[in-house]
Amino acid sequence: MGQSPRLLMVLPQMPQDPASGAARSMRTICEMLAGAGWDVRVLATTATERANSMRAIPYLKGLEIDVAVNCELGRRPELRFIHRGVHYLLLDVGFFPGWQRFQRQSENLFDAMLREFCPDIILAYGGSFEDRWRYGRARQHGIKTVFALRNGFYQTHGFFDGFDGVLTPSSFLTNLYHRTIGLESTPLPVPLNLEDVVAEEREPHFVTMINPSPEKGLMVMARLAEELGRRRPDIPVLIVEARGTVDHLVQAGLLGGFDLRRHKSIQGLPAVAQPRSFYARTRVLVAPSLWQEPAGRVAAEAMLNGIPPIVSDRGGLGEVCNGAGFVLHIPEEFTPKTREPLPAEAVEPWVELIARLWDDQTFYEAESARALAAAAMYRPENLTPRYVEYFAQVLAADSELQAVG
Repeated sequence: MGQSPRLLMVLPQMPQDPASGAARSMRTICEMLAGAGWDVRVLATTATERANSMRAIPYLKGLEIDVAVNCELGRRPELRFIHRGVHYLLLDVGFFPGWQRFQRQSENLFDAMLREFCPDIILAYGGSFEDRWRYGRARQHGIKTVFALRNGFYQTHGFFDGFDGVLTPSSFLTNLYHRTIGLESTPLPVPLNLEDVVAEEREPHFVTMINPSPEKGLMVMARLAEELGRRRPDIPVLIVEARGTVDHLVQAGLLGGFDLRRHKSIQGLPAVAQPRSFYARTRVLVAPSLWQEPAGRVAAEAMLNGIPPIVSDRGGLGEVCNGAGFVLHIPEEFTPKTREPLPAEAVEPWVELIARLWDDQTFYEAESARALAAAAMYRPENLTPRYVEYFAQVLAADSELQAVG
């Protein structure tokens, strides 16, 4: 028997970060490969994008993860555990944003991982000085590197030179980078773990909106919440926090001259590690992003639960819906920099569609069935082989990927 392929994933944040879809995607890739027989290790920090601070050790133990803590004088604690077949080493950075303040310790951990684990491939993202140092260090050891491209912020000629692969979550993002800098990359659908996102039993009674931040459509959400609260108080609205919070939503409403706190139909929920807990209570998902969404994993998560998503026509959201759900237009003048809620007429199609999905059970059941059918592409039996094949091809290839242009 030959030795299993070895992959090391390196992240500047906690892979279990409840507020980061990118971190969850990366973690799921590791779980896919580990389930396929790869030896997978993760080196990361405990940083999180969650709006409110949290302590990593109690949080992980709350997920029933058995954490071993190594704490030496003059060093930050190091957390080790195994979860779903993946071995983790997390540098506990407390409430700091990443490992920049602890550069020497993080570099030592990375070098030790290269010596002791001897990975064949490193999977990572990030463009900081520390990130680029690790990419170069890996190449010095003859290790192949794959960059997980999750947003549009790397459109610089030369950045991707030397990577053996660039992986995106959508054809939209792949095409964007090919147009702007000539980058060749591979799009694979958003990776999802059914254990995290699919509710075993559902009692759907909410219209759910996630992460009320400017990029995700804060000013659209504020107006939608106001119109639903005012015109349809019988439709409960659930706001799931991440970087954006319920407080942000309330402040946005005040900028538009209305106070969302007066609507008893609007409820908030802090960021959770397993989205299945709120999908169990969701009847309709609304994702009115105002930026060019690289993919939009929440739409795929919803569809796996038979929840029809209503999304904006920004970026890769429509692609993720795979022919199901509803893609509604938002005028181009409304962007993440918009400073007050959209006018009521701009969200009228959204309100009408939500109301129809709420009132017309026959229509809802047909759309629910359509969502489940479209979500088949995200099921592990269909998606895991594609990810395993991709990394096997990177491992087998002789030449490095080079950006063009």
